[in-house]
Amino acid sequence: LATAAVLFFFARKLWGEAEGYVAASVFLTMPLTVAFARTVIFDSALTFFVVVSLVAYWFAIEEGNKRWSILAWAAMGFAMITKGPVTFILVLFVAIPYAWRRKALRVLFPVLGIVAFAVIIAPWLWGVTQVVPEFLRYVLVTETAARMATNELKRTGPPWYFVPYLIGGALPWSIVLLASAKRLRREPARLYLLLWLVIPFVFFSISQSKRPQYILPLMAPLALLIAQVWQEARTRAAAIVLAALGALLLASPLFLHRAKMEPEVAAVVPVTAMVLGAAFLLGGLVALFAKRRELVFIALSLPILVLPTAADPLLEGISQRRSAKHMVAELQPYLQPQTQIIGVEAFTGSMAFYLQRPITVVTADATELTSNYLMRRYEKYTTDPASPLKPLPYFERSLISTESRIYIVRKKDTRWLTMLEARGWRPVADSAHHVAYAR
Repeated sequence: LATAAVLFFFARKLWGEAEGYVAASVFLTMPLTVAFARTVIFDSALTFFVVVSLVAYWFAIEEGNKRWSILAWAAMGFAMITKGPVTFILVLFVAIPYAWRRKALRVLFPVLGIVAFAVIIAPWLWGVTQVVPEFLRYVLVTETAARMATNELKRTGPPWYFVPYLIGGALPWSIVLLASAKRLRREPARLYLLLWLVIPFVFFSISQSKRPQYILPLMAPLALLIAQVWQEARTRAAAIVLAALGALLLASPLFLHRAKMEPEVAAVVPVTAMVLGAAFLLGGLVALFAKRRELVFIALSLPILVLPTAADPLLEGISQRRSAKHMVAELQPYLQPQTQIIGVEAFTGSMAFYLQRPITVVTADATELTSNYLMRRYEKYTTDPASPLKPLPYFERSLISTESRIYIVRKKDTRWLTMLEARGWRPVADSAHHVAYAR
């Protein structure tokens, strides 16, 4: 919402109030925006700070006013402590070429701006490095250089990886923009927005690390380009795409029974598909035949407006399989203040959240924690007596102890399941993926 407000302000300053409403509304009705606004991940916050930085830089360059550059650097400071050095790629790689073309490079680097940037990141950086001395090296070498230049973190993909995410993540507006590209007005703002869209997209496409959320900041310039062209935009292709998707979704229950789905998901998928199908089909047909631009805009927005509510039962079904909430509720009668929880090659954030107590994790490589940092420091933490990470031999040694314990094991790990049951432990709670043992 804050990002949409900044886009409204920017578009209104550039073109007028109507375009401001279009920019904000388009951004809020993009599937990628909707998805990551509802995901516990840093990229929505990063997008906000990047948008503030680039909007401020635009005014700094066009007005020759360094006060805007100070704001840009302050926003970059918050972006830096949100997601790291990728901030410079998303902001400076866009602003510098444009400022060079406009012969305004000097305005980008005011002393007070760089001071503001340092003041924002320095206390945070100092605090983190007091706890984790090697943190800075890890961020710069592993999480930035290695992530971008190598496949060491196993997040690579083909060069066209982001194409479907950009088109689908901005649907139907991406289709509108593609159909209306020739109608974009020739003005400085068009170049700036295209640089904002193209440069990060190319960089991430050639990078060795690829995830859909990386291009979330690109939804902003796309929304602004739609606002610029909206009054002359060609919407027929987008309307046909929506109607076709709606027809496919409405017909999908006829074939879904052939797909392998878990019971919790299978029970709600047909209804979800029908509701979304109706919204897509209705939106597409209205957008196809409506004469008023306002009605066309509402119709194109309709499917994404319906998406969060319509998909809620499906997400609830998925969450029942992924969450440890019910398993932990079943465990409560067996939990005493002194009870030790041991995850044998088993750990999830959901488990930790609902247990609200430390979990000792017995692990061969720390992959259960999904943390690149911990995986690369496995030896350090498994040899520290105070650490909750333990090597595999700890499991067999713990079975001898008489202390109160509960073991949590993955259902597919028959080796550990068999060993526990042979020692007299019995299952007392389970989830879709884990089972808990007690005596």
